[in-house]
Amino acid sequence: MLPDNVYKKLTAPESIALVGVTRRTGRGSNSPLEVLLKRGYQGRIYPVNPKGGEVLGRKIYTSLLDVPEVPDLAAICAPRDAVIELFNHCAAKGIKLVIIIAQGFFDGDEEGILMQYELLDLAAKNGIRVLGPNTLGIVNNYHNFCTSFIDFINPVKPVGITCQTGTFFVGASQLCTGIGVLVDSGNTTDISVTDVLGHLARDPRLKVINSHIESLPKGDGKRFMEAARDATKLKPVIVYKTGASPAGSLVAGSHTGRLAGEDRVFDAAFKQSGLMRVADIEEMGDLSKAFYTFDGIGGKRIGIISISGGAGVMAVDACIRYGLEIATPTEATMEQLGKLFPKWASCQNPMDIWPASMFHGYQNCCRLTLEAFLRDPQIDAVIYMTGSFLSTEDDFLDASADIREIAGKYPHKPVVVSSCGNNYRYYEEELEREGTVLYYFTLERAARALAALYNYHHLIKNKKRGGAEPAGQIIGPAGSLEGKTGNLSQTDAFGLLKAYGIPVARWGQAKSIDEALTLADEIGYPVTMKIVSPDIVHKSDVGGIKLDIRSKQQLEEAYQAIHTEVKLKQPAAQLEGVIIQEHLSGGIELLLGSKKDPVFGPVLAFGAGGIYAEVMDDISLRIPPLSSGETLEMIGETRISKILEGARGVKAVDKEQLVDLLNTFSRLALENPAIQEIDLNPLLAFTDRLVALDARVILA
Repeated sequence: MLPDNVYKKLTAPESIALVGVTRRTGRGSNSPLEVLLKRGYQGRIYPVNPKGGEVLGRKIYTSLLDVPEVPDLAAICAPRDAVIELFNHCAAKGIKLVIIIAQGFFDGDEEGILMQYELLDLAAKNGIRVLGPNTLGIVNNYHNFCTSFIDFINPVKPVGITCQTGTFFVGASQLCTGIGVLVDSGNTTDISVTDVLGHLARDPRLKVINSHIESLPKGDGKRFMEAARDATKLKPVIVYKTGASPAGSLVAGSHTGRLAGEDRVFDAAFKQSGLMRVADIEEMGDLSKAFYTFDGIGGKRIGIISISGGAGVMAVDACIRYGLEIATPTEATMEQLGKLFPKWASCQNPMDIWPASMFHGYQNCCRLTLEAFLRDPQIDAVIYMTGSFLSTEDDFLDASADIREIAGKYPHKPVVVSSCGNNYRYYEEELEREGTVLYYFTLERAARALAALYNYHHLIKNKKRGGAEPAGQIIGPAGSLEGKTGNLSQTDAFGLLKAYGIPVARWGQAKSIDEALTLADEIGYPVTMKIVSPDIVHKSDVGGIKLDIRSKQQLEEAYQAIHTEVKLKQPAAQLEGVIIQEHLSGGIELLLGSKKDPVFGPVLAFGAGGIYAEVMDDISLRIPPLSSGETLEMIGETRISKILEGARGVKAVDKEQLVDLLNTFSRLALENPAIQEIDLNPLLAFTDRLVALDARVILA
């Protein structure tokens, strides 16, 4: 996190230098000076342009060095080729905080990339913090401060925003419904979302944080997760992650590497940190206004009022889909409302009030039903489906004022409204006029917003998460890894597991058929035979595994068959003999692995194993260290966990033993930074024990 004084100077400076600012004014001038003055910024502004003169009543300084004070902040507004020189002027002036607006650095050609590295070097040497390049900078609507060169529509809302694109900057009114404070980190040369998240969370004027993330700086993952955990205890944080791509998994050598693609790792990190990830900008806006409108929700029991029985069923489906419950109103509520309905009509939740409105008037039924539901202790929130299909001047169904009034009397119970009909914009404006009710275009979006409220206030906000080191003796890097690179031999891989007390099925390595026969006698039939080669990772793909060998003759045949098939399918592979291992049958095949991510470090993978691990894709990811509760949660996310709990006559696996093994494996991954990828596949789970049959280790 940035020091408090640096964050304050970044988002609410008392003085700013606009270095390289244009002297043009008026429509299309792209002048940040004009934007600042129009917004009403009260700080001291020092425009700098080598041509000097006066613009908009402000003196233009020909050099930054001539400015009469050291400004809190400098915004370099010039094209790319002038940035290095002007940055040096900032350093000479003693300015410690710089925004670089220009594009064409990491986002440009090779020359631009080299220039950004030069800026990084200059910043480090001079102790300067940098926002950008390729950024529009800062908006602080509470201080009328904005560094954009474009004067965009900018409504004030209690929303903190971090982003990596100008689209969110100028489009915030549409994407996030408005801005309180916004930080656009652009190329994220230095200042990133990690540095500002905690400050936004502590700003009492903000009620929710929206964060758009394309990527994080290499190695910054753990710091980001710490900042996110801290922020989510104070404010709901909604994340829209773009740039999702499976490309990172295509070059992986292990099952874990192929399954743990970049986007899935971010997903795990967000989940562990309490961040609420959204699928699109529509969802971000929907959730954002829910959090700044409603302070909370008592539970997930929803009352549904509609003008159509079919719409009520749609609302029920939407609620169930998002994990909400359909409330059971009290007998007193049902007795009171039942008096409104004709004998043939059903009075229940969901409640179709159309039959009642035919006798008692729509607005009257709306008021009575909504107030009864909100007064009911067994209802936590209400979804109201109405009609917006009449023209405004002829709309005898318009109960928006009634809904606003009743909802305002029960601020602790959210009321969300959807409608059918083309006049929905009018209804949205009328219902949201006083900030007591929210309108959503569909019932699906209404239910999703209520579910997000429930999840944050009941499942996320106060949850203890992350940071606990797994219990156990710290062993440190295994000596068998020193000086090694690439694919670790099976012998060394099993030795590494042994060092951490991870059980492996009895085994031995043989370099000849005679040694193989001797080992088989010692271990006892049946046995499994596997080829040993530093060039072969997936043995089954090249015929390098033979299972359930039950006699001397079968072993001799298997030995010959393995060597023949491997030489045929991978003739250049260096062969170092075979592994003879006890053949275990039964048990549940699991996969346990770790992949080193460039942003987050080791990432644990757990799920269904065996030769179909990638096809099944039943995997859960976490970033260690984990608490035992998080480990249990990780296991529970997989489909195979239902089988581990005991299904169709199969006895349950000892969960405590499995959690201990995952925590031990987590230590192994954390304590051995040379490991790029490792997986145990299959890891056999029996009722009373866990045994690894195979291990793949790839070193950086």
